[in-house]
Amino acid sequence: MWTAAGWQVLFLGAALIGAGRVFGHVELVVVGTVPAATAVGALLVRKLRSSQLSVSRRIVPYRVPVGEAARVELVVLNRSRSLWRSPILRIRDSVTGAGDVRLSVAPLAGGRRAKGAYRLPASRRGVVEIGPMRIDDLDPFGLARRLHRVANRARLVVHPPIEALPAAPLRTGDEPLVGEQYRQSPPGPSSDEVDGLRPYVDGDDPRRIHWRSTARHDELVVRQYRPPHDVCLTVIIDTRPPGHLESAQDVTTSVAASIAAATLAAGDAVRVRTTDGRGTPVLAGPARLDEALEFLALLRDGENRIHPDAGAGWSTGVAVTADPAAAHDPEARSKLVRRLGVSLIVTCDAAIWDSGGPAGGTAGNWIHLTGSGQLADRWNIPARTRART
Repeated sequence: MWTAAGWQVLFLGAALIGAGRVFGHVELVVVGTVPAATAVGALLVRKLRSSQLSVSRRIVPYRVPVGEAARVELVVLNRSRSLWRSPILRIRDSVTGAGDVRLSVAPLAGGRRAKGAYRLPASRRGVVEIGPMRIDDLDPFGLARRLHRVANRARLVVHPPIEALPAAPLRTGDEPLVGEQYRQSPPGPSSDEVDGLRPYVDGDDPRRIHWRSTARHDELVVRQYRPPHDVCLTVIIDTRPPGHLESAQDVTTSVAASIAAATLAAGDAVRVRTTDGRGTPVLAGPARLDEALEFLALLRDGENRIHPDAGAGWSTGVAVTADPAAAHDPEARSKLVRRLGVSLIVTCDAAIWDSGGPAGGTAGNWIHLTGSGQLADRWNIPARTRART
């Protein structure tokens, strides 16, 4: 199709030709033929000579915490083997919530490639969808273009900030360990209960491969088994009002992400739940952190109730809440601890979180936080208690 400049040149030529015919001036007809023929010729070249291009996209890193930025790298390859150069390229990559990112690529000789990149800031939690991509190749005069669409998409997970916590492995009493023993224990209904499916990682027992799902997804998929003993850590986020607000969840999800990352790094299992019944399956191994972070990145809203299955059950439980009542009323705090069956409650003062308020404190099974960077000095998992949901 013609570009805006192409239409202008075409109309100019048509106007000159028309004026020459009306007033009988052959010179105007001759002058008008040049721009009109140029515009038509540019369009024919773009229609008849298709560009042989391939474009690949890579996001580095593929997940970032809020406040940092990712780099989107593009590689454009001219697959033509002829001596002709590719046309001028205008690339428009659509980004959810940020409109289109525009790049220009100079003509490429056959077999040559060009690299480009753009910075993608991560200002809020969520999953940013990148793509599809639109490529316009232009003739040297910019009069006509040919549109190409690249349908592939990419995802950038913007997760809550993670604070590095000291290792606090869940190894109390005579319970079996989680870690490698959990991941490589013999499969079967007599030992474990299937808890879901997940991608294969190095070290998984080949007997756990789920061949039907593997064929459907074109990658190895293994069965995820629930451990025979609930020795994982359950992190429960209070999403009841005011915990349903985005400002409160930015804080509670950051605390939950830090705890989940530290637990998985220690070789133990973790699951993340909310008081309204949402959550992840049991996750074991550092490779499963991505699932927890994506859940926390997408967490929104909440309900003013506690779901019957929201408690920690027989696992060690940690509750994270931004409810001021739990922070200032010991009775309300104790009630929530009993209701959720947790051994530790972390309260967060979301109202002053970014203002550098006074540091929080620790008392028994309670940790109070007023800002980022305070949890590491207070982090400790109390001995597990058998609780009923």
